[in-house]
Amino acid sequence: MWLSTKLVSQTLNTMVRRRFVSMGMLVASQLVAAGGGALAQSVEARHWRGVSAMTRQPEQVMAGTMAEWRGLWSRVGQPAPDMFEQGRMNAVGIFLGRRASEGYAVNILSTSRRRDRVVVVFEEIMPPEIMMAQRAAPRPVASAPSLGPSLGPAGPGSAGFAPPGAGVPATSGLTPAPSRSAGHPTSPWAIILIHRGDLPVSVEQRLFR
Repeated sequence: MWLSTKLVSQTLNTMVRRRFVSMGMLVASQLVAAGGGALAQSVEARHWRGVSAMTRQPEQVMAGTMAEWRGLWSRVGQPAPDMFEQGRMNAVGIFLGRRASEGYAVNILSTSRRRDRVVVVFEEIMPPEIMMAQRAAPRPVASAPSLGPSLGPAGPGSAGFAPPGAGVPATSGLTPAPSRSAGHPTSPWAIILIHRGDLPVSVEQRLFR
């Protein structure tokens, strides 16, 4: 009888310990998930891009009103899509400026919330031979200053863009091989519509992937 009681007691203790261990693992996984969400949480957004903006200077411009939204699209010579909701959305225009040939474009990598702001990360697509030369010598991400809640460039100069030739091997500055036609000059652009109007927006340019 005493052996039976002892066996039941040990079984109950084992079950209790297992229950506490399971609960502890569940709480830990929830905390990790919550922490990861706080660091980078995806934000709903839509973007458009092209290679023939009206503006020829590199800049990043934010729009928080209907007039500013239309102003962004006037920079690319197109009518603004009828989907901007003032007070509930923000928009950012990324304009790379004049490029000497075809093969350049803006590629949006992510739009996410990091703590108290929305961060848009993009990279500049270049002709294949230049991209290959750059990837042979990786460099860190270049961050742009935060864009405030009203229309305006990120700042004077290059407006947060990497300076021309920054982090680019010397071979990338060479003229294209004679077998490849340089084509016509372009002015790549992208406009991002962000479904959050209550947070400031920052733009980061990733120099190399």
